[in-house]
Amino acid sequence: MHRFRISRRNLVAASMAISVGALTGLALAQDDRFPSKPIRLIVPFGAGGPTDGHLRVVAQQASSILGQTIVIENKPGANGTFGAAELARAQSDGYTLAVLPAAVYREPHLNKVAFDPLKLTYIIGMTDYTFGLAVKADAPWRNWEEFLADARKRPGKISIGAAGPIQTPSIVLGELTQKLAVDVNRVPYKGDSEQVNDILGGHIDAGVLSGVASAHIQGGRLRYLAMLTPKRVSQFPNVPTLRELGVNSVVESPYGIGAPEGLPEARVRVLHDAFKTALESPEGRKILEQLNQPLNYRSPKEFAQYAKDAFAREKIRMEHFQPPAGGRCSQGFC
Repeated sequence: MHRFRISRRNLVAASMAISVGALTGLALAQDDRFPSKPIRLIVPFGAGGPTDGHLRVVAQQASSILGQTIVIENKPGANGTFGAAELARAQSDGYTLAVLPAAVYREPHLNKVAFDPLKLTYIIGMTDYTFGLAVKADAPWRNWEEFLADARKRPGKISIGAAGPIQTPSIVLGELTQKLAVDVNRVPYKGDSEQVNDILGGHIDAGVLSGVASAHIQGGRLRYLAMLTPKRVSQFPNVPTLRELGVNSVVESPYGIGAPEGLPEARVRVLHDAFKTALESPEGRKILEQLNQPLNYRSPKEFAQYAKDAFAREKIRMEHFQPPAGGRCSQGFC
């Protein structure tokens, strides 16, 4: 009887332990539900620009999928690298994300930065900016050839804006002027929205503008003289590319979403799937069409490989880089 009572007691204790263990495991599983609170998404450009406009639509769709609010935080400046810097010091829990533009792979070759682009988690590649050389609708140049001829006739008198000074549009603008041996006043901007205002206000003559120009072109306020794209874009099929005009200058500037290094694969998958669905949703496709940008999806693996390749390319490219000299700076940014 004594043995039976002990065995019974042990059996009850074991059963209780199993029950407690099961409940504890369930509680832990519930605590590990992701996401269980709002997610912070850093957009390293100002409100109103193409990146901000795109991510606000995508974030709204992804929020519905994830069941949590995605809060957009605009942090312009530092050539678009504030997001990467935030990721370098954030917890690797998936609640801090950032848009990673091409400048993230270039800046470390020029300045001391607080991040290593090869030590980030890459969630999803999303799209590329579509750039063209834009002028006011009533500008005196009817096409690229007239614009170039005037720039050569009046060295240093024509001003061209570009996001920069070391963002891709400014880099390509510098390479373009070197190839053509033309002297223009290159003006760096924090973003395209400020640049549009200065073109419309007559403060600069032209600008290397992304899809933010589309609404102004369709509204009859701006027009493109040439596209800095590999081929003509569907929204403006009558605008030739610089390549067609004999100048091999193209702005390739993709971006996507990243997270701190070491984010667990399960959380990467949750975030990737939500943002991919949002990116490819009717709303996601519509905003890309409005911005004149292609859907250029990259998986986490593909985006990480792109980052590795771009980082190596930019090291070589920056060995020949010449920053803008002189000129007026927008909002004190040079």
